[in-house]
Amino acid sequence: MKQIHPTREAWLEEAMSEVSVQFRKLGFPLPPAIRVTCGFTSGGTRKRKGGAVLVGECWDSSKSADKSFEIMVSPVEDDPIRVMGILVHELCHAAAGLKSGHHGDFAVLARGMKLEGKLTATTVGADFQVLVDPALKRLGEYPHARLNTDKKVIQSTRMLKCVCTCGYTVRLSAKWLAVGLPHCPNHGAMTLEVQA
Repeated sequence: MKQIHPTREAWLEEAMSEVSVQFRKLGFPLPPAIRVTCGFTSGGTRKRKGGAVLVGECWDSSKSADKSFEIMVSPVEDDPIRVMGILVHELCHAAAGLKSGHHGDFAVLARGMKLEGKLTATTVGADFQVLVDPALKRLGEYPHARLNTDKKVIQSTRMLKCVCTCGYTVRLSAKWLAVGLPHCPNHGAMTLEVQA
């Protein structure tokens, strides 16, 4: 599949436009002001209760200065069908209103859009694939590569702080500290500040 859209946001905007027809057919047209982006949710990469990372989020228009709904799709996802499923889930929140949570109008919409599984963590299946496949073909490749947030990067070099009585400060690695303490241009030898 070839890449048509230059950015993730352009792809997501077009994807939203593609599925808006289905929302209208279900009697829940999408609100006029919705922004979609690929970005971390307010939970970041932390796992929720139950062990799942929040992969999508919809912020109510009342939280936005210009009254737009704000939708985030996590950068840990790069499979177009999964991204579309996350986007549709969050659009269901916007169309139904966030007050309905994962019940009422949201539930009607999510099932009408062929999302499966628990309403708090919907999944995509064969029926959803059939529904969005024409749109996915028109959208082309999702211009994104998955971010791996599984393992925290560990700092390999700990910088040590050396100070002079006048406040002059130098940071250096243990390797250079082994060579000798740095010198203040005005007062000479400095002391290593021990971190508690």
